[in-house]
Amino acid sequence: MGNYAKAIHNLQKQLMELILESLGLNPNYLQEEVEDGSQVLAVNCYPACPEPELTLGIPPHSDYGSITILHQSCPGLQLMDRNKNWLSVPAMEGALLVQLGDQMEVLSNGRYKSVIHRATVNSEKPRFSIASLHSLALDKKIGPAPELVDEEYPLSYKEFSFQEFLDYVSGNDFISQGRFIETLKN
Repeated sequence: MGNYAKAIHNLQKQLMELILESLGLNPNYLQEEVEDGSQVLAVNCYPACPEPELTLGIPPHSDYGSITILHQSCPGLQLMDRNKNWLSVPAMEGALLVQLGDQMEVLSNGRYKSVIHRATVNSEKPRFSIASLHSLALDKKIGPAPELVDEEYPLSYKEFSFQEFLDYVSGNDFISQGRFIETLKN
């Protein structure tokens, strides 16, 4: 797993540079924060279920961090579209899926949105996934990049840290209270 984690971390740094550049920011914006940030690998196994509609692998959520890079062995990831419909993401051999998290939505001042997603089970075979979640350090505050706040895009989010996110999810029923990012909107 060590070589995989290192390779994915390097890929994450390259993706961050490209995403930042696509926003009109310097590709090295947050370079030190990204380097000092955290990477969590979550290896999941979802056994086959003959009646998959009766269970859910992971309930709907968005990831807190900046980027999640996912490898899945078979279909099971679903994304929510703007009309609140669930779209199944096909599993392509050798492909990695990249999802933006809440940190990226806040940093971009809402230009990019974090992905609401869930994991479902497969009726025919077990599903394995490796999710590599990347975020800034625990106490590092992130807010909209000043360059992305203007008349057309007024300040839309408050600053926050991973610690504030942890405090929220440990003290709230976040399923009924809503996503943490909703508490950050101005």
